[in-house]
Amino acid sequence: MSQFSNIKEVTYWMDPHPTTKNYSNKELPQKTDVLVVGSGYTGVVTALQLKKAGVNVTLIEKGRIGSEASAKNGGMALTGLSISLFKVLKKFGQEKMVCFFQESLESINCVERLVKEGDIDCHFQRSGFLEAAFKPAHYDGLKMEQEFLAKHLNHTTHLIPPEKMQDEIESEFYHGGLVEPLSAGLHPAKYIAGLIRMADAAGVDFHEYVEAQNIKRVNGKMKVYTSRGPILADRVVVGTNGYTTNLTPWQMRRVVPVESFMIATQELPAEVAKRLVPSNRMIFDTKRFLYYFRLSPDGKRMLFGGRPKQAWKPTLDKAKAIRQDMLKVYPQLEKFAIDYCWFGKVCFTVDRFPVIGERKGITYAMGYCGHGVAMATYFGFKLSDMILGKAVNSAFVNKTSIPIPLYWGKPWFLPIAHNYFRFLDLIK
Repeated sequence: MSQFSNIKEVTYWMDPHPTTKNYSNKELPQKTDVLVVGSGYTGVVTALQLKKAGVNVTLIEKGRIGSEASAKNGGMALTGLSISLFKVLKKFGQEKMVCFFQESLESINCVERLVKEGDIDCHFQRSGFLEAAFKPAHYDGLKMEQEFLAKHLNHTTHLIPPEKMQDEIESEFYHGGLVEPLSAGLHPAKYIAGLIRMADAAGVDFHEYVEAQNIKRVNGKMKVYTSRGPILADRVVVGTNGYTTNLTPWQMRRVVPVESFMIATQELPAEVAKRLVPSNRMIFDTKRFLYYFRLSPDGKRMLFGGRPKQAWKPTLDKAKAIRQDMLKVYPQLEKFAIDYCWFGKVCFTVDRFPVIGERKGITYAMGYCGHGVAMATYFGFKLSDMILGKAVNSAFVNKTSIPIPLYWGKPWFLPIAHNYFRFLDLIK
């Protein structure tokens, strides 16, 4: 029997879909104080905080509410940044590096506070992450990372030497690791569904299957032309991240969507599943084209993700390739079938920092580089503060964003970059 006989090409997190309310075919308002484009963590948290402050908020989504990257990711709320803190220190200096890191810690606190405030049943747990050394030399790098975090940031992590890795992961694929204890795991689709329920209850006006097509400034206001008619707004928030289009060309030139692919195994015997990740960590490795994986919140399945090597191939072919990657780490899963496969768009920037700010009446945040669960939540608070005229205490807001040379929405350079990074994974 094939290991793919019963596979569903749907997101494990959305079977069944946790957002059950229908927001389609509602009458669009002619005007609103703030129009939010995008129903992911960024847009929904921004809308929620604005509505709490008494602002009239309308949110539109071109597809089903809460169904894109915020419901399709690995469910990992991670501390730190996508870019190495060594590089951050060199480029920005000690003071700013500390600010960036402290904000990454606060981003997870924001998630935890919202989960408690909304009583969101999304399996939030601070189980920590394990960064696994792909090569022996990478373990030396993790030692340096631990020393750096302790010296410059007073942040405690735990080195796992190669001979102790079996305590963290039942695999001989890696050569030691680093455990960071404050990171968390959650069910991403239940989390965004819970945020949507909170915003809906607060009075945010949600509309799905409404596409924003053009934005123009008219008599000091923003007129947004949609697939169902225009809406006049004082301010517009764009939180489209990896789904950013030429609706906002300035933002589009600064972010690149990259496909991230995941599979979920069939339900595993309890004695098999528990040994795979005994401490229930969120795991990723030190490769440039990294693997990331975890147990499902109920502890019954392995959820495994990575970048598809041949993005143009059919979904099932990509699932087979990701399964082969999984078996490199966990050969003991060979006999178990794959029940689900899906993909979403991770959004990268040139310098691997998020893009956040305001330009010509449009407030925006995107480009989370794999740290979107926590950082997009955190930036929702920052965007609402910006719109409310509050002081925004964030090092990210004051950072210059970088356009990508010769890029106008079609990432022609990705195959070249993919081959280059795979080559580096082979030699370093």
